[in-house]
Amino acid sequence: MSRQIIKRESFYRDSNYAEWADPEDLKKISTLTKIHLTEKECNATGFPIISDGYTAYVDNSDTHTLIFGNTGSKKTRLFGMPLINIFALGGESFIVTDPKGELYAKTSGFVASKGYKPIVLNFRTMTQSAMWNPLLIPYQLYHNGEVDEAISMLNDFLSVLAAPQRKGKQDPYWIDLGYSLALSLMLFFIETATMEEANINSFINFFTTYSSPENAEKIAKVMVEGSVASLNIKAVMTTVSAEKTFGNIASTAASMFNQFIIQKSLCQLLSKSSIDLRQIGKEKSAVYIIVPDEKDTLHFMVSIFVKQIYEILISEAQKENKKRLPVRLNFLLDEFGNIPTIPNMPSMITAARSRNIRFFLMTQGIFQLNKKYKNEVETFIGNCDNLVFLSSKEPALLKMISDLCGYTNKERIEDGITSKEPLITTFGLQSLSKEWDKSEVLIKHCRELPFMSVLPDIDWYGFETYPPIDMDNTVLPEITLYNAANVLSEIYDHKRPLPFSMEVYGEAKFYEGPKIDADFYDW
Repeated sequence: MSRQIIKRESFYRDSNYAEWADPEDLKKISTLTKIHLTEKECNATGFPIISDGYTAYVDNSDTHTLIFGNTGSKKTRLFGMPLINIFALGGESFIVTDPKGELYAKTSGFVASKGYKPIVLNFRTMTQSAMWNPLLIPYQLYHNGEVDEAISMLNDFLSVLAAPQRKGKQDPYWIDLGYSLALSLMLFFIETATMEEANINSFINFFTTYSSPENAEKIAKVMVEGSVASLNIKAVMTTVSAEKTFGNIASTAASMFNQFIIQKSLCQLLSKSSIDLRQIGKEKSAVYIIVPDEKDTLHFMVSIFVKQIYEILISEAQKENKKRLPVRLNFLLDEFGNIPTIPNMPSMITAARSRNIRFFLMTQGIFQLNKKYKNEVETFIGNCDNLVFLSSKEPALLKMISDLCGYTNKERIEDGITSKEPLITTFGLQSLSKEWDKSEVLIKHCRELPFMSVLPDIDWYGFETYPPIDMDNTVLPEITLYNAANVLSEIYDHKRPLPFSMEVYGEAKFYEGPKIDADFYDW
């Protein structure tokens, strides 16, 4: 197929045959807004469907965007970097995954010039990172009486950690029991720890000590019947009939925390919080998540962070009169297909639009999404009104894009079978130009006809240029540890109410069991 395939052929709009959208027609539709990229600010943001580097027509609606492009297709330079600068011009919040740190290097100076104080979660160089404690918000929710929300957030946290095991060959029955053990002990920990003690390293220290049969029994004895924690730990205790079996369950649960166990600096980084996640939807904020791309051992932190901040901001949006965030939040997730499964991600995309939250998902192909989300991939595609294709050699993706573009009134004969000529063939899709200063990009915007856009490289945009902002130096703190032995002693001595008594009874209840032998305190 010749390169002329990208030229628009003229058909009547009311015909049954496919055609290319005319750029002049697209400029007039209501979903696109023209913005000037050389001005100090703009009144609309979104990915540039048409741009010469100095002006752009962007989709300012609350729709989501799915961008396909294999390695080297310039996804970051054609969309990632321009998008961040456009968000900054519009004064909107954004959270971006930045595998190589190049987004930060290229855009942080411009973003700072627009009044932002860029926040960096740097899992590559942890001494140059903001601090974030993933257990802090669940702890606060729990002790503010929002128990269901806290448990849901802890459940999401553990689900991400357990995901690698569920994709392996291990029997899911034992994985479920290990998960139940981890959840019950984490709930006990959240219930009884102080805020300073509520961090992942402190929990792991507690877990490794109390995940033996005899110590787990001590914890189970003081849990109020009917609580979520009690139900989970008793499901484990009633299942096992031998210490070896319990050991297998505990080992399965412990492996969920392996990356924390072997990286002290990671635990230190996650022991406190220096950022207020609730403010991201209330004031313009810029968050860069830098995570090593040469290995996937820390990619799970991206999934945990995205899921947690989404849940927090959905809750914050519900408190607003219009049930929407005052400042729009944009998730720009580069290499989305490489990060571990985010729990309930398809539902997140569905609910986000009405809360003033948008997703821009950049991935290499359908195979990556199928591997992570299986039968839910159609939900992604159905809820992303903007589909963008840069390049790929993946047959399934090429066929999908070709089919979405439709067929002309021309016929072709192949192996004796007559069929309609596609508007663009899979070969044509593999032949899109990728010049050093601009590239051909196929865009399917909402219900409009497919459009072949030519977009400039970030270096050919008219944005002012600034050097990157120096990252803050972080002194990783010592970790405050939790002492479960003291907690149990206080419970037995009536100095502390039974854990979960407020959850079940709505009032504090105290231990009424038999007197504890002295050797029970031998921890």
